[in-house]
Amino acid sequence: MDAVVQLVRNAMCCVKDLQLFNNTFLYDPQFVAKFYTFPGPHMSKTTLLELLISFSQLYAALSCCRSGLNLIFKQGVFKLVRLSRVSDLLAKHYENTDAAGFVKKDEDGKKDDSATTKKLETLVRTNRVLYKSLTEEANSALKSTFIGICVFPIGLSFFWLFGNSLHLTEAGTIGGLPALIHALEVMEVALVPLLYYMIKDGSAALQKARQIRTLVRKYGGKKTSDVIKSDQDWIRFETYNLIIDRDWAPFWSSAVNFIGDGNVSVQAEGKMLTKEVDKVEQNVTKTYHNDGVVLAKNDVEALEAMSKTSVLEGYREYLYFVLTSLHFMVICSGSLSITSTRKKTSLLS
Repeated sequence: MDAVVQLVRNAMCCVKDLQLFNNTFLYDPQFVAKFYTFPGPHMSKTTLLELLISFSQLYAALSCCRSGLNLIFKQGVFKLVRLSRVSDLLAKHYENTDAAGFVKKDEDGKKDDSATTKKLETLVRTNRVLYKSLTEEANSALKSTFIGICVFPIGLSFFWLFGNSLHLTEAGTIGGLPALIHALEVMEVALVPLLYYMIKDGSAALQKARQIRTLVRKYGGKKTSDVIKSDQDWIRFETYNLIIDRDWAPFWSSAVNFIGDGNVSVQAEGKMLTKEVDKVEQNVTKTYHNDGVVLAKNDVEALEAMSKTSVLEGYREYLYFVLTSLHFMVICSGSLSITSTRKKTSLLS
């Protein structure tokens, strides 16, 4: 929805800037006056095109502010707090496990060495997958926080663009032209990091597509025993996430509505963590110690489809970069135009 509104808003702004259809009712303030009379002398100049643009700018203001706050808190700060708790819980979980990988029950009991070795190998690989997942989600939460800090002021700045479309800045309200210029400057500064992340996300999506194709060539149709001969540690976060369990979505990867309080939240997360650990251990054991085909034909087809989707996502980010760059240049030119007009007016006065 946000992308559609943004596309329509930019299209209407282009129509206004290029003076397209300038002999139609879109540019006639009297047409708007038939339905609602704005107070004069400034707001009464509002045309139908400007009114439609103002609605889309108000939507952008509310949407960007809401998205920014969600990124900062739900997908950022609150998520980092939970990841910190989960990391501590995972460390405590392994503290209750002896070096051989068995939960401590009978320290004097005898254990089979082969079973101990298998359990230890499973423990190491599971630990590698879980901690890598926590690290990836922590990096994602930090990124979301930073992007939210950029998106939120963009939403606030849209409020002054909304007022400018209704000629409120001409009336000197909401700060007048100086406030509009500062709002445009804030948008310019906040857009620069977002442009960087569009390029970075696009490159990451294309890199993921190449990684998937590499995994297909490397493991497609091969048995586990043959793979182990060439790479005993082939089960990593990437291979687990793309080959063993493509639908894996641990509870710590979702957004957090609130921080949580007391021991109730910690106890609940401890139970969920135990289920996640058991699930990963079972999948790792099933895959590593059973001599089956790593990637069957249907798995290869699924990964190839995933690779194509990732390529499209990468090109989509590049397209967003181009469109947002054009928007950035429009904002810069608008800011310079308003500033130069203001200087000329001050000199004449």
